[in-house]
Amino acid sequence: MLSPRASRLRDWALFAAAASVPAICVGVLGLRALANEADGARREVALGLATASARLSRAIDQETDIAAAALAALPADSVAPDAAAAALAGIAPPFAAPVLLAPDRSVLLPPQAALPPAPAPAGCAALARAAAGPDAEGRAGARRDFLARCAEARSPAGRWLWPVLALDTAADRADAAADRAVDEAAIAAWLEAHAAGLSEAERKAAALEADAALSGEPRERARAALAAPRPERDALVAELQRGGLDAALRARPDGRGLVSWRTGASAGTLRALPDGRSAGFVIHAGSLAGWLRGDARPVPPDVRADVLAGPAAAGAAGRAPVAPELGGAPAALLPIAPELAVRLSPADPAAVARHAARGKRVLVGVGAAATALALGLAALLFARMRAARRSSELRTDFVAAVSHELRTPIASVRMLSELLEEGRLAPEEHREVFEALGRESRRLGETVERLLGFSRMMAGRAAAQRAPARVAAAVAASIDTFEERNPEMPRVERDLDQTAEASIDAGQIQLAVDNLLANALKYAPRAAPYRVRVARERGGVAIAVEDRGPGIARRDQRRIFEPFERADDRLSRAVSGSGIGLSLVRHVARAHGGSARVASEPGRGAAFTLWIPGPPGATGPKEPTGPMGPMGPTEPTEKTP
Repeated sequence: MLSPRASRLRDWALFAAAASVPAICVGVLGLRALANEADGARREVALGLATASARLSRAIDQETDIAAAALAALPADSVAPDAAAAALAGIAPPFAAPVLLAPDRSVLLPPQAALPPAPAPAGCAALARAAAGPDAEGRAGARRDFLARCAEARSPAGRWLWPVLALDTAADRADAAADRAVDEAAIAAWLEAHAAGLSEAERKAAALEADAALSGEPRERARAALAAPRPERDALVAELQRGGLDAALRARPDGRGLVSWRTGASAGTLRALPDGRSAGFVIHAGSLAGWLRGDARPVPPDVRADVLAGPAAAGAAGRAPVAPELGGAPAALLPIAPELAVRLSPADPAAVARHAARGKRVLVGVGAAATALALGLAALLFARMRAARRSSELRTDFVAAVSHELRTPIASVRMLSELLEEGRLAPEEHREVFEALGRESRRLGETVERLLGFSRMMAGRAAAQRAPARVAAAVAASIDTFEERNPEMPRVERDLDQTAEASIDAGQIQLAVDNLLANALKYAPRAAPYRVRVARERGGVAIAVEDRGPGIARRDQRRIFEPFERADDRLSRAVSGSGIGLSLVRHVARAHGGSARVASEPGRGAAFTLWIPGPPGATGPKEPTGPMGPMGPTEPTEKTP
């Protein structure tokens, strides 16, 4: 069997669980709706990128077709060496580079940007062989001579030799730090001057060796030089030399005399001229990137266009349409050649994520507020339900208690009446029986009057008929009645200020004092004598009834003046009562414009005080004194025994 406190906790726990289920369901549905919204935003972005990709593809195809038609119609004599650049520049589309090839497939256009490097001095080949010879001393001397004289030397296959020996020497030397720093600076300077002429393989090998051999500022200079993009002409020449061009030129021209190809990281169209040269245009990574960076690109400003070349483009073709390096943002891939593509992605890749995060924050805030509101309203309804159930229980207990209080005097009157009716009493016993009948009748009438007074007060129909009077007289009358009804109890201690006056309804004041004394008799029958005080207090009159009983716990003092409420302890359950006595006291106090309060501690008795305002301008002591100590003027923290 659960205790009342455990039962309340169980009810609240069940309520919280039941109230949380809708909130959790709403939260789950909100998260799903938010996820759907984020997916919809991503799909919208992806659709926009697909539209931009289709527009870009159409623009490239249209420009390529127009350029091919113009190239086919170009007169051969207009591609003279001195006029080739202007003629082909007017034909090539904006994303392609005009190209003019010599009969041996060497590139005439774009022209060489700088003069070829100076030839290496004679004897560099022999020094290079000696630097790799078996003799350690001769090898070191040959290396010094080679590094001093042969900065422009190449191998028969065209590979630069100076950076290989210089970086190898810098990594192996054990000279002083100052000499090493001079050598490293010279290596960095050579790389800055020759990086544009290094092939991709040479760049990668030099970058690895420079990281291992150099340090400090020279290393940073070498890294920057090797990481710089190659000149567009060098990149174009390197791409044309990859082998795909030769295969394309060996193919049969179409009806217009044009040869088109898409191989490696390039695509283009060439036309063979009568003198053995070939003229046309080539789309490669550099020309495509330059066009996409310009203002004339057919891509919206909120779309970012990146050119992918080489293995990166080939690998991106098989991946999901997202950009991992851009935080997984949606992307669209437009292939130009097997190893050349344009990737379109949002200019602000984090916009969708920010929108989703903002939606989550709003959902969390709204969900928390809605949950708190729902729980608050449900808690209010639950509390009202519990209060209604509690009120129903109290009313049932009240009916039972009133029935018990009425049954006892009724049974006594009935028994005494039957004794008189049947003549079973001696004449000398008649007076005693008549006194008992009168006493039980008065008790029955007082109970009924108390119930009727409570009913009138609860309905607001019990108006106090107030008139100036001495409060002590009404209180003394109640004490006399109490002592007459309970002759076996010690006499009540009286501390009555006979001069204290107030505007009172004497009958209601007596009703309140009667209930306070009856309350003391119920809960402290063996803690007599009781004490009743009347004193001036705060410009009014205070009526206090004190006992030396078991007292009232602080947690029970809040509700004892409420109707039908009684302290929740074994003593209260063992004592019969209707639970309306202290409620009547509070109604009397309020009808007089005053208040009722209690001061009590367990084991130290209780002091119930009824305060009534006095005539205007009345003064008196601020606080009464007595065995219970000072008692403040505030409304009671209420609880009934």
